[in-house]
Amino acid sequence: MASRRARPWSLLTPVHWILWSVVLFAVTIALGLAAKAVPALRIDGLDAAVNRVYSPLLDDAALVLDRLDSPPVVAAILVVVFVALLFAVGWRRALGACVTTGAGWLTTLVIKTVVAQPRPTTGGLTHILHISPATLSYPSGHVVFAAALVTALAMVAGRALVRALVIVVGVLFVLAVGWSRLYVGVHYGTDVVGGILNGVAGAVLVAGLWNLATRGRASRREDARAEYALAD
Repeated sequence: MASRRARPWSLLTPVHWILWSVVLFAVTIALGLAAKAVPALRIDGLDAAVNRVYSPLLDDAALVLDRLDSPPVVAAILVVVFVALLFAVGWRRALGACVTTGAGWLTTLVIKTVVAQPRPTTGGLTHILHISPATLSYPSGHVVFAAALVTALAMVAGRALVRALVIVVGVLFVLAVGWSRLYVGVHYGTDVVGGILNGVAGAVLVAGLWNLATRGRASRREDARAEYALAD
């Protein structure tokens, strides 16, 4: 997957980002509709299997990660990300990463509406944590946010080594979030897979649109610098 980033505002995106976005969203929706139509595809029972291995420490970890989908928590995380990236890549790309994460995460509302998959029941769980999810099951909004965040951070990583580190740590983070959703018994296995697809798709789409929207601003800035240089 070739990628590009040339201007101070630009995020690292695939050259054919529109195609990648369309394909990833299409696969996300197709997986959700297929799992809804054929229950065997939902990886039903995975949540119960994960839930059987429980402890107070795992309970605490799952409950902490359960807050990840809350708008105030999302806003706080994006503020922290912006401040951290401000010193690493500058405010333009820091802002781009936050917009990509937040807007990419919100695309899950469209997928949830289209697929409309109800939540799994908690009847088969060994250890029930009283979680009350507010939206439909597919895809997992928590996983969408985690995947969008990791993708956005990879898009602003300057060096290949840093990007590789972000991806490795990010994959572990996404897997931890996916585990937590199964542990509390509010998602099917396909919801986690769909969340990863949706998160990456949303981030790629929003980052591509961000690059288009800021291209004119960067061009005007460069033109102004050229005119100033000629005047000198």
